[in-house]
Amino acid sequence: MWIDIFAYNDNVPPPIVIAPRIPQGYVLRCIIYNTEDVILDETNVLGESMSDIYVKCFLEGEKKEKQETDVHYRSLTGEGNFNWRMVFPMDFILQEHKMVQKKKGKFWHIEKSVKKVDPIFHVEVYDKDVLSRDDLLGWTEMDLTRLPAPTKTAQECTLEIYENEALHPRMSLFEKKKIHGFWPVFDDSMGIRELTGKVEMELEILTEEEAAERPAGKAREEPNTNPSLEEPSRPETSFNWFTNPWKVFKILVWRRYRCTSSSASSSSFSLCL
Repeated sequence: MWIDIFAYNDNVPPPIVIAPRIPQGYVLRCIIYNTEDVILDETNVLGESMSDIYVKCFLEGEKKEKQETDVHYRSLTGEGNFNWRMVFPMDFILQEHKMVQKKKGKFWHIEKSVKKVDPIFHVEVYDKDVLSRDDLLGWTEMDLTRLPAPTKTAQECTLEIYENEALHPRMSLFEKKKIHGFWPVFDDSMGIRELTGKVEMELEILTEEEAAERPAGKAREEPNTNPSLEEPSRPETSFNWFTNPWKVFKILVWRRYRCTSSSASSSSFSLCL
C-alpha cells in the first residue's frame, strides 16, 4: 500500500486505476492434418516396423482438458492422416502475454484461485498400445506469443526451427491470427534432442465474438466449417487388428503370400502333368 500526498491546490492529478486487468476471452483452434517421418516403435507379426499414431494437445496448466485425434493404425512409414480439429477456449491478457486460469482449490475454499501462466501449447505424438501404456514418441512446447515460423514442406522441417531464430523468426499468433505448416517433434529424455517426427497443423486464434461468427466443431463434428474437414485418406492396412481378425489375415497375410502360393501351386500342377 502507498499514499500520495499533494499540496492543497487545483493541480491534484486524477486517481490511478490499479484494479487488475480483465482478461479477454479467446478460442484457439488447432487442426492436425498429417504427421510425417514419425519413428516406428513396434513390430508387427510379419516383422515390419510400424506405429499406431495419434496426436494429443493441451494448453499449459490445462492437461486435464487435453484433446487428441483418432488413431492412424499400422503406419509403416511414419505418415499419419487425421484432418482433426481441436478447440481450446482461453482467457488471455494481451498486455501481459499471460493466460488467466481459475481453479478450485481445497474443498473448503469458497472462491477459485486465479493463476497467470505463459501461453504454452503442448503437442505430443503417441504410439497407441492395447495391452500397455501408450508410448510417447515425440513432443514440442510452443509459446503462442513467440511461435517459431514453420516450414511449408516436411522435407524442410528440421530441429533448426527451434535452434535458429535468424532463419525461423518468432511470431505472435495473436498478431498473425493464423499459421499453417510443419513443426518437428523430438525426444530429449536422454539429454540430447532427437528428431522423432513432423506434424502438419494449423493454428488459429479468435476472439469469442469472432468464434461465434465463424463456428467450427471439434474433430469433424458439426458445424464442420471454417474450414470443412474431410475424412482422411488412409491405406486399407490402417485398422485395429482386434476388431477385424479376418481382415488381418486377408490384407497382411493372404495378399503378401498369394503370389508365392500361386507359384507353388502352378509348379505342383506342372509336376503332376
